[in-house]
Amino acid sequence: MGPLSGYFRSFLPSAFPRLARRSYALEFLTTICFSTTLGIVEGGVISNIAKRRFEHVTDAERLNFFVAVLFAAPEMANILSFFWSGLSHGRAKIPFINALQLAVILLIGLIAVAPVSMFGLVAIVLLSIGARICWSGIITLRPTVWRANYPATVRASAVGNFQTVQYIMAGIVGVVMGSVLNLYPRYFPPLVLAIAAVGLGAFFATRRQRVRRERRILRGELTAEPVLKPWQGPAVVWRVLRKDPLWARFMLWMFVLGLGNMLVGPILTIVLREQFDLGYLRSILISSSITALVMPLSIPVWARYLDRSHVVRFRARQTWVFVGSASTACLGVLFHRIELLYLTAALQGIAYGGGTLAWNLGHVDFAPPTHTSQYMASHVTLNGIRGLLAPFMAVGLYSVLVASGLDALGIGVTATAAAAVLAVSAAMCVVGAAGFGRLLTHMGDRATLARARSA
Repeated sequence: MGPLSGYFRSFLPSAFPRLARRSYALEFLTTICFSTTLGIVEGGVISNIAKRRFEHVTDAERLNFFVAVLFAAPEMANILSFFWSGLSHGRAKIPFINALQLAVILLIGLIAVAPVSMFGLVAIVLLSIGARICWSGIITLRPTVWRANYPATVRASAVGNFQTVQYIMAGIVGVVMGSVLNLYPRYFPPLVLAIAAVGLGAFFATRRQRVRRERRILRGELTAEPVLKPWQGPAVVWRVLRKDPLWARFMLWMFVLGLGNMLVGPILTIVLREQFDLGYLRSILISSSITALVMPLSIPVWARYLDRSHVVRFRARQTWVFVGSASTACLGVLFHRIELLYLTAALQGIAYGGGTLAWNLGHVDFAPPTHTSQYMASHVTLNGIRGLLAPFMAVGLYSVLVASGLDALGIGVTATAAAAVLAVSAAMCVVGAAGFGRLLTHMGDRATLARARSA
């Protein structure tokens, strides 16, 4: 581990503080290894695997329901962030993160031994949900480590590098899995075990991490206000929304936009098999890998714009890319043009590149300094709710339309149903984007002033 951490330290900017370099190098290695393992349970990857690997063990409608569950799994995990905050309160963070890493590796490794049967399908879904829940605990704890180990002057750069690596590794894992399974589907068990084992590199790198001034941090946690219990989260969300009407309106349009955009993923997974009859590789490319690989390319461009703009102005522009991606997906299904679905994936990557920045930083433009965590908690909770609703809305509407036998355009029942759901997605994205535009007009100069105060 010594030579490896020294190798990753060589990527640091010269301005990076010396005391933070060891921590950065270890975390860079952790991100590479753990993102590789997590790539298996990315929604666009595991859902396409389930759709193809288990298509002969149950009917299409039931299998599509499991696809929806796999897409909803990350949002189920998001809602549990309050649980992890309470459980880790006053405890050393590195051992806690290490335990969660081992749990994720074990759960993903068990996916390899799931049989090709109804039991195996249920097992893969439950194991994926369990892995995402444990990963949400790591996400909850990492900011405490980052705040302690990296000065504010370089923290954003460090975290941005970690996110970029995470997206790249997720894209690469999708390509590798799709390529291998296309040629050798029977190699699924050893492939999953091998990728899960890469996560052990993250476990050993994290063990060597230290949290600066951790005793002081833990004493502060124990003497501070009691941490929120999981069931208290909805009350906090309601209190924040009621006290800040502008934030409530921002969250309303985020909910509409996000709900519409989240309808796309499950429908793409379904039509790529049922309409286009694609194998593992091209399905995973369109559903996951292209988006993941484009995101790091778009983040620097969006970052420069967000640095100069209030988040409402940013969203009023950036969200129209989501409109474009949903509309392109609808046209691709209507006209049976696979190249339009590749374009959809690229547009999703561009849009999500800006979305991930606004997700992590946008609430700062609204929140008073003492209430930042409460605003973020309200954002996470509402995102979790729409993320739970959207996949089941998409699959449910699709199933109803297929059952109706509607084929108004003569393109087939399944294509008509999928195009209709994607049209609903595009319409909801338009409403959300227009809502941000109206909010920007309503705020006027207040958006500029709020940005200046939060800078």
